[in-house]
Amino acid sequence: MFEEPVIEIATREVKTITPDTSIGKAVGIMEQNGIHNLIVRAQEDRSGSDGNGASTSTTASTIYMVNVQDLLLASNPDSPVDEFMFKPHCIRGDTPTIEALCELLDSGQRAAPIVDSDEKLIGIVTEYDIMRRGARSFILRDTRADEVMTRDVVCVDETASIGRVRGIMRRNSMGYLLIVDDARRLTGIVTEGDILRRVYKPKQRMTAGEYKGEKVPRMGQPVSSIMSAPVITASPDANLAEVAGLMCEHAIRTVPVVGKDMSPRGIVSTHAIMQFLSESRKEPGVNMEILGELEEKYRDLAIRIINTEVRKITRLARQGRIHWIKIVIKKERDRGGVSYYKIGAHVKTPERLYVGYGEPGGTKLMVAARGAGEIEKKADKRRWDFIAALKDALLSVRSQMERERESR
Repeated sequence: MFEEPVIEIATREVKTITPDTSIGKAVGIMEQNGIHNLIVRAQEDRSGSDGNGASTSTTASTIYMVNVQDLLLASNPDSPVDEFMFKPHCIRGDTPTIEALCELLDSGQRAAPIVDSDEKLIGIVTEYDIMRRGARSFILRDTRADEVMTRDVVCVDETASIGRVRGIMRRNSMGYLLIVDDARRLTGIVTEGDILRRVYKPKQRMTAGEYKGEKVPRMGQPVSSIMSAPVITASPDANLAEVAGLMCEHAIRTVPVVGKDMSPRGIVSTHAIMQFLSESRKEPGVNMEILGELEEKYRDLAIRIINTEVRKITRLARQGRIHWIKIVIKKERDRGGVSYYKIGAHVKTPERLYVGYGEPGGTKLMVAARGAGEIEKKADKRRWDFIAALKDALLSVRSQMERERESR
């Protein structure tokens, strides 16, 4: 998973500036190229000595970086960027992409310069490069948006003032807020970037008296005047590969998850997807056993699905503790000679044994806790396909664990 060298997904044609570049020019370069980070190349003199004890002096290029959020806070667009540049964490070009992703998360940066073994700049990798790679990832295709989304989203009415929205974002250390109408339908989204670009550093200054002839200060104007609309959204059952694709296509870092009535259910961010991938890089330390006949034509896909679901189940267990997992496969034939499968998924945690079955005629769920058991049957269409039965069995276990977690 994501084992290719990070340079293969990185941007190699890097836009660079010097420390004396004006802030206004740097922001213009970012806007013109649709980027949020710029590499700053600074020439520094380095002194030393040769093998004979004589002093030497060389000029070396040091890598710094600036991002648009920091630059938009500047009071004077004509001042140089050196006040806002910082020395970033750099990633080696031969680092596996999954490891580079983890380094990016640990650094707290949204982008990182890529260097070779001599520390020379050869590219830059950003969150969008990771999302572009994720859009064709099997593990993201097998994961629904509602499995990783943040459910506790803060929404404000579209009539709320810009000042109130800014205050909420500051108090809660949030980078965005969802905007809804009276029926709680999503109508827009406001990010910290929107407030910076449209209020503090607008191309055309907002003025009092723009609304209904009243003298309304700009921070008192409705947030609907600066929100981004319409909003790029996803349904709860959309897979994360689709969400990652939306992020790349529209250059956004968050995708709200909405129901059919456009009411917000949650939000998926680039950080959440990267965190999910980071946690998924390690194979679960679980004793897993597959019993029964697993046909060769299904093997690769089945193992992939099992590994993906085991990771999700492990995260749901208390403190991630699972004693063992068994997948029991029974292949049978009906009177017409068509094969069908009955599959059982058994998951043992310190507290209880979860058992889920996928079989023709419906899905049967069972929980056994300290000797006491309960059985629930759900009507469903007949499942003959092996992969469908396998997903049913694993999903039934995960559904039980999710309901239990919500009831704690």
